[in-house]
Amino acid sequence: MSDIGWVIYSREDAEKNKGFIRMLKEDFDQYNVELKLVILEEIDKPEVFVKNANIDFAINRSRNSYIAELLEKREIRVFNNSMVTDIANNKGKNYKYLEGIVPFLPIIYQGEVIGSRESIQDFTYPYVIKSCCGHGGSQVFLVHNEDEKKQALSKIKDEYVIQKLCSDIGKDVRVYVIGNKIVKAVLRTSKESFKSNYSLGGSAREYNLNNYEIAMVKQILNKFKIDYGGIDFTFHNGKAVFNEIEDAVGARMLYSVCDIDIAKLFVDYIIGEIS
Repeated sequence: MSDIGWVIYSREDAEKNKGFIRMLKEDFDQYNVELKLVILEEIDKPEVFVKNANIDFAINRSRNSYIAELLEKREIRVFNNSMVTDIANNKGKNYKYLEGIVPFLPIIYQGEVIGSRESIQDFTYPYVIKSCCGHGGSQVFLVHNEDEKKQALSKIKDEYVIQKLCSDIGKDVRVYVIGNKIVKAVLRTSKESFKSNYSLGGSAREYNLNNYEIAMVKQILNKFKIDYGGIDFTFHNGKAVFNEIEDAVGARMLYSVCDIDIAKLFVDYIIGEIS
């Protein structure tokens, strides 16, 4: 086999993920496959850039669905596909798409309540305001009053959702997925913040999903084809509720709690898909 693929990142994320990119390249080398790093901001004209591409596949870690759409029009296999990237990177679309499929705490998005028959007036403080396009716990704010709400919204530059606050704050589970199959679940906790993100200083340990949680993951995977991603749950009254899908999911937390080599598993999966 002698194939060529792209791994597409934003400039900032490529710098943060140098180690993961190196691991992917080394694992592809074992299959005689060349993996080239493409920086999204360095693409002047995406249509022309993709038209001239001489590649067999692309790993899209840029969170940009348009570049994936262009590649797919050329029938180039993209990991993850443009639909996953589009929906997973907009929290409002996440919830709209999965309404009635899995339980989640009600939200307000684009002026309507999703996930409940309640009215907007039923949303009382405290609640959480999230940027639709934020990731890694960025642009997520717990607000207790109107002043805090105004402060939060002044820091969000795009669409946002308002969500009722879960009862079990500072605790969530990330389920790692490859090839639409569960690889491992990790419990994240924080004693200092309502956000439990590992990148923000939360702690992590392996977690065994119960039957109810496994069934929820499978319901989501029936709606998506996730090549490599994460599915996050929070807890309300001791029970898991859907939080979000992570398209360009990070791997540091998983490597910190177990000996699973997620980069190698991902590369092995891609090789199987393109062979």
